[in-house]
Amino acid sequence: MKHHYHHKDQESRQNNRIIFGVFLILFGCLLVLKNMGVFSYYMKDIIFSWPALLVGLGALFFAGKKDKTTGLILMGVGGVFLLPIIFDWGFDWRGVFWPVILIVVGIFIIRKRNECMPEGRKIDSNDTGYIDELNVFGGGEKMINTKNFKGGKITCLFGGSEINLTNADLAEGINVIDVFAMFGGCVLIVPSDWDVKVEVSAVLGGVADKRMPTANYVVEPKKELVIKGLVALGGCEIKSYK
Repeated sequence: MKHHYHHKDQESRQNNRIIFGVFLILFGCLLVLKNMGVFSYYMKDIIFSWPALLVGLGALFFAGKKDKTTGLILMGVGGVFLLPIIFDWGFDWRGVFWPVILIVVGIFIIRKRNECMPEGRKIDSNDTGYIDELNVFGGGEKMINTKNFKGGKITCLFGGSEINLTNADLAEGINVIDVFAMFGGCVLIVPSDWDVKVEVSAVLGGVADKRMPTANYVVEPKKELVIKGLVALGGCEIKSYK
């Protein structure tokens, strides 16, 4: 027997708490130094700007997460907008904000598409055990009935996706669903007796694990589903039915 919220989930949540706690401590220390007059006006403009906030968060995510992608994106975007503040370049950052965001999203999607799955496996579009969902300015719902589900990728930009895995069975080994949602969201419905680990990072967004706990159940040995990825200005919801 195994409790629904297993040790790996607790470890992941503990890491998130540590990252958030370290961020609050560092930010509090900087505020103390600011109020003590340690920083010059020039340094205040740099340290307490929103690009510096992104760089700081990115550094913490990079150091504290196994998946370094979120940290790299935050540091990259923050760095692009921090350089003009540091070097006092006279230009309107609003004019380049969206182009930079689109470039970063494009690089991120290409990188994710080329990544290998665990154990050297790659997504094969002809293999019904994988899903490869892309929703842009739209939405969709899909019922997965395969008895050898191996994971896949879900990308939502200004759109949404609902994937129902209630009638599916996991393949042996570690099976990964890689989620990327920006200005959109996705819903994953998983069986309550699956061994599921959620490793989705959220930036100005939310991740809700609403799986319904059951009194007792037996987890299938050697079968695990890992849901990872990034949600930015969007949401990801994982739920199950009793």
